[in-house]
Amino acid sequence: MKMLCKILIILLLPAIAPAIEVEYYDTFDHKNTLEICQTTRQKALKQRGVKVTRDKDDLVRRTVRAHGGDYVRNGDVVTLMLNGMTFKDFSMEVVDGKYLIIITPGDSFTLEVVDK
Repeated sequence: MKMLCKILIILLLPAIAPAIEVEYYDTFDHKNTLEICQTTRQKALKQRGVKVTRDKDDLVRRTVRAHGGDYVRNGDVVTLMLNGMTFKDFSMEVVDGKYLIIITPGDSFTLEVVDK
């Protein structure tokens, strides 16, 4: 009986193996390794972005508070209070590490950057 099973396996294996092999290669997705690498890279870039954003926020917060205002970030929502006005739609630029330019829809401000 064992010998019969071995003979059947030996006879049927060449017919079964190519079908399994072809099916395996047809369903194999070669993108898996690239996705893993890109996910790791994206995670590293995101962590770096969070660190840079925190550093920039600290600099802006110190500078604005030194000039009598306030700067608050809560997730993606940023609020700037300066000269008794509150702004949610504004852009900022640090120039040469010496000046902070804040542009709002109605006005623009130039503040000297405050180091620690």
